[in-house]
Amino acid sequence: MGSVSSQNDSPEPEQLAFIRETLRSSKAPKAKPRTWRGAPLAKELPVARVLVDKGVLHLDRYFEYAVPEELDEVAQPGVRVRVRFGAGSRNVRDGRREGGGLIDGFLVERVAEAEYQGPLAALAQVLSPEPVLGPELLALTRAVADRYAGSLADVLQLAVPPRHAKAEARTFPQPPAPPSAPGPA
Repeated sequence: MGSVSSQNDSPEPEQLAFIRETLRSSKAPKAKPRTWRGAPLAKELPVARVLVDKGVLHLDRYFEYAVPEELDEVAQPGVRVRVRFGAGSRNVRDGRREGGGLIDGFLVERVAEAEYQGPLAALAQVLSPEPVLGPELLALTRAVADRYAGSLADVLQLAVPPRHAKAEARTFPQPPAPPSAPGPA
């Protein structure tokens, strides 16, 4: 009445192990890395380190983003960029991060491989192709932020002038050539 045959007890653990092994072996290899929009990554230095423009001390570090192929030429160190920030690891679907708000920042450097092991969000856009943050200014603002216990983003807001899209779009004429030296009279 209360007895269970020995045949039913032994196959269950073997079946679970077989199912786990089948699932592990059936995972497809990863395809070529792509950005969250499905666009291919830049061929050289596909990872950008970005300093987000938030004056909060715990965010005073670089965040890594994928550089889409379409932004490869304009995404140079020192330019202003817009990135999706705050999605977290809870909103990952099909290997890409979703959600979060758009926030401005500075592209500090581009590297070949990311230190972060999870999926990277892509740069949303390059706001201005003009580099405004050189290595000397970055080192100086980092030293000021460290010395006075501020965040790098706060110091950069004071050191780098705000963006004026109207002035950036305007083309300026080439300055006239300097006058030639007077000849012997």
